[in-house]
Amino acid sequence: MKKTIACGLLLLTLVSGALWAAAKPPQEVVQDTSERMLSALHQNYAALKQDSSRIYGLVDQIVLPNFDFELMSRWVLGRAWQQATPEQRRRFTEEFRALLVRTYAKALLEYANEEVRVPPQPNADEGSETTVKTEVRLKVGQPIQINYSMHRNPEGWKVYDVTVDGVSLVTNYRGTFASQIRASGLDAVITDLQQRNSAGNPR
Repeated sequence: MKKTIACGLLLLTLVSGALWAAAKPPQEVVQDTSERMLSALHQNYAALKQDSSRIYGLVDQIVLPNFDFELMSRWVLGRAWQQATPEQRRRFTEEFRALLVRTYAKALLEYANEEVRVPPQPNADEGSETTVKTEVRLKVGQPIQINYSMHRNPEGWKVYDVTVDGVSLVTNYRGTFASQIRASGLDAVITDLQQRNSAGNPR
């Protein structure tokens, strides 16, 4: 499960750049940004192998602007979001964002050389929501199907969920956090996330 989530998070890099998203259909954004990200990764591969913390700069520049972390956090927490204070919502969103970045960064180099195929998807940009389907062709093993759930807002197309071979990122984390909240409360979950992110992510 962790490997599946990590792969999905890695491939979230395929969607980035709000300006691009505003001008192009979602599937073109996926394809264009894939090439941009892979190019940057190949150019910096040696440096990244020596110092993995450099990955965070790439994440901040390419990945983060095109995620709707507040919407993801709202759906991940479910009922707990409605019961949370504004400060709890802010803190959870910040730490959940850092968790995804940290997980992504660890997977980045491992999956960097795989081939990504974005098949034609007519009318994918119609309406306010869409799903962009991609296929990751591994050098060893069966291809991985990645579906990006996206919605359009004034800033462009934003990712709010990723489904990897039928496993939803939001649904998976929602079950995990729901159990932890029932056992310890939301503040304890936020504190745990903060400690884990501080130890593993030099923010």
